[in-house]
Amino acid sequence: MSLEEYNKQDGYGLEGDKTHEADSNTLEVRQDDPSFQDLVNDPHRGLRMRHIQLLSLSGAVGAGVFVSIGGPLTSAGPLGLLIGIIVWSTVIIGASNCLIEMTTLLPIDGGFITFAGRFMDETVGKAVGWNFLLAQASLVCFELTALNVMIQYWTLTLHPAVAISVGIVLFASLQLYSVRWFGEAEFWLSIFKIILQIGLTLYTIIAMCGGNPKHDKFGFRAWKDPGPFAGETAALRMKGIWDAVLWACFALGGPDWISLIGGEAQNPRRILPKAFNSTVVRIVSFFIVGALCVGINAPSNDPGLLGAIAAGAPGAAKSPYIISMNRLEIPVLPDIVNALVMLSIFSTGNSAVFCSSRGLYTLALKGGAPSIFKRLNRNGVPYVAVSAILLFSTLAYLSVNSGSVVVLNWFLSLVGAANLVNWTSIAVTYMRFRKGLIAQGRLNNEFLPVRAWLQPLSSWWVVIAAPVAFVCSGYALMVPGGWAGDSFVFTYGAVFIFAGFIIGFKAYEVIVKKKPFKMFIPAEEIDVTTGLEVIEALTAASDLQDAREKKSVGGKISDFFF
Repeated sequence: MSLEEYNKQDGYGLEGDKTHEADSNTLEVRQDDPSFQDLVNDPHRGLRMRHIQLLSLSGAVGAGVFVSIGGPLTSAGPLGLLIGIIVWSTVIIGASNCLIEMTTLLPIDGGFITFAGRFMDETVGKAVGWNFLLAQASLVCFELTALNVMIQYWTLTLHPAVAISVGIVLFASLQLYSVRWFGEAEFWLSIFKIILQIGLTLYTIIAMCGGNPKHDKFGFRAWKDPGPFAGETAALRMKGIWDAVLWACFALGGPDWISLIGGEAQNPRRILPKAFNSTVVRIVSFFIVGALCVGINAPSNDPGLLGAIAAGAPGAAKSPYIISMNRLEIPVLPDIVNALVMLSIFSTGNSAVFCSSRGLYTLALKGGAPSIFKRLNRNGVPYVAVSAILLFSTLAYLSVNSGSVVVLNWFLSLVGAANLVNWTSIAVTYMRFRKGLIAQGRLNNEFLPVRAWLQPLSSWWVVIAAPVAFVCSGYALMVPGGWAGDSFVFTYGAVFIFAGFIIGFKAYEVIVKKKPFKMFIPAEEIDVTTGLEVIEALTAASDLQDAREKKSVGGKISDFFF
């Protein structure tokens, strides 16, 4: 059986075989075997190590770290922003610890969505899939709307629909033909994104030391005036730090993306452990270093951050970096940075289209979405699912009438809330996975390719922190005069949608299919083996080809960095 045939099944593995446990020591994979080329050249598994690492990085680093980070800076101050991001980074690391064990054991289509169905309950898995789909599809709309905000730096006359339309057309051209086209495009876009972050960090160091047209050695002036924290009282300062945590709930991610695309990775058992560990470090570093830099470049009470005009420039360019460059009267560089930030925003939106379409494809495989979304083209791309996500992204046209800033805040709240539901479900899924391993005597190094550290403490930290953040995310709505109906819907709507899907799917299962009602799959019945024979065969075949294949200089350089 080829991997393509395997991936076209129900998302759980080989049909009718729920007990087979593969033993890699008994596998004999030869290059003269007719199935060898099917395994190592499956077009569905077209993502290499560099693709996966940079894809997850590009999905997490976009408008947030370069533009919307100015919002929590005004609320928390430079040190408060840094503390908030560091606190939430520990939750992301905890979620990565949950995903690495499950995904390296079973790197299959759907990642944590499929795991939720296998280790918790089929209806929960479908609800998790729709929640993730909502988050990523909304992120596409957010990034398309953010493009308008950055274009307004140059002109206010361009109609918002133009940038949105161009973005959607470019997404379609990169997504609909081949996963390798998408992977290569994202690789190079992410390289530019890394160069941009490194360049902005160097700019911060040089400018703060006086290397600017005004020869202003401002250093950590913004940490002294108006101060490291925003707010005059302890309560306001704590509120500011909490705002930074809530912003990080929206902006920080990455491990979930790696899990989701594990089913499209070449030699996943070799690639995914390194991808999880190194990518999480890079993402956390990006945001921590970025928070430190923006707190140096712009004071928390800067008019360009508090209002819609950035240091006298036209439009709503609210990036702290561009505000700093305009204040220091640096020519040309603000335009270059603005263009590169737009490229970064496009890259994140492009990645979100990819992951949300794969989530929809996985739901269709498991019966949680219409079967039309299971259709693949000859290159293994779920083109109907991709088209559906592109159609959903037209909601970004709401910014034409409501205004870009208002719509950005709507989608920011919606994505942040859906992310919190995702992190909670990932932690609970891991707990069920671990219970299944213990009940079946499989929690050992011989069965698991990778063992995560600080488990099960990591899963408990995530399952506590994420719900607390969700419940408290709408605190501003509860104070006198703070109520707003649209804000409540976008802040808390995700959990009602999630619960609605669980109730709907469960009712269909019990009433229509006449299945007995149950909340969770019993630990002894949790399926942790189906599909292992295919993954083991793929691993053996890939290792054999890697050992016999002579690597080019470019390949060796890629292996060194990625």
